[in-house]
Amino acid sequence: MTRFIVFANRKGGCSKTTTAVNVAHALAMEGQKVLLIDADPQAHATIALGIPPLSRKCHILHLLREEAPFNDAVFQTHIPGVCLIPASRELGSFELDFSTRTGSETLLSESLYEDAPGFDYLIFDPPPTAGLLTVSTLVAAQEVFIPMQMHFLAMEGLAEIMHLIYTVNATHNANLQLSAIIPTFFNKKTRLAREITEDIVKNFGADKLLHGIRMNISLAEAPGHGKSIFEYAPQSCGAQDYLEVAHKIDGFRKG
Repeated sequence: MTRFIVFANRKGGCSKTTTAVNVAHALAMEGQKVLLIDADPQAHATIALGIPPLSRKCHILHLLREEAPFNDAVFQTHIPGVCLIPASRELGSFELDFSTRTGSETLLSESLYEDAPGFDYLIFDPPPTAGLLTVSTLVAAQEVFIPMQMHFLAMEGLAEIMHLIYTVNATHNANLQLSAIIPTFFNKKTRLAREITEDIVKNFGADKLLHGIRMNISLAEAPGHGKSIFEYAPQSCGAQDYLEVAHKIDGFRKG
């Protein structure tokens, strides 16, 4: 059965796209067939995979506007097992043109579900906002993973995305649920990280907290080379951490 996963957070700079790209590659390394869907007008997931925005004739905006079929929007990346529906900065026009139209929240899910069985995972990378594009990915997804930095301002972003999850769950998608929180830029030796970890466990339970992604300069450098961490620095702690997170995520399927 295909799993529909979104990596979401209302706060930018939390390694949301880095997590989406590297988990996608890690799952593919385990033999899974993954479709990464870039739903962010910044197109960072597209760029991180070495694809210049607008270099493809068809991207997610064409799919949302029903100007192209699913198969035209999907293409195989250079990573075996990872396909991509790319984004471009033109995607911002979707928010402007469709935000007041009734039923626009379901356009993404309607364009994907018929062809989804060809993949083991659909992974959504939305923008760090509460706008139509983020809501559309939450309507289409079943599981939410929240990457977040371990500092107190990030807790406010966590509260905001949880409110959005509850709202979408109540109004559009009863199957949507929080699967886990992924600590990023993580240093378990700091008191702040320990305190926020304890806060998360207290409010959500220990099973909702995944392996932390440690600070690693290679994770910041890899997208500039159009590579995942497994291509750019496979021996780094960043690669080790994302492999551990992917194993845990895939374990949810088996468990």
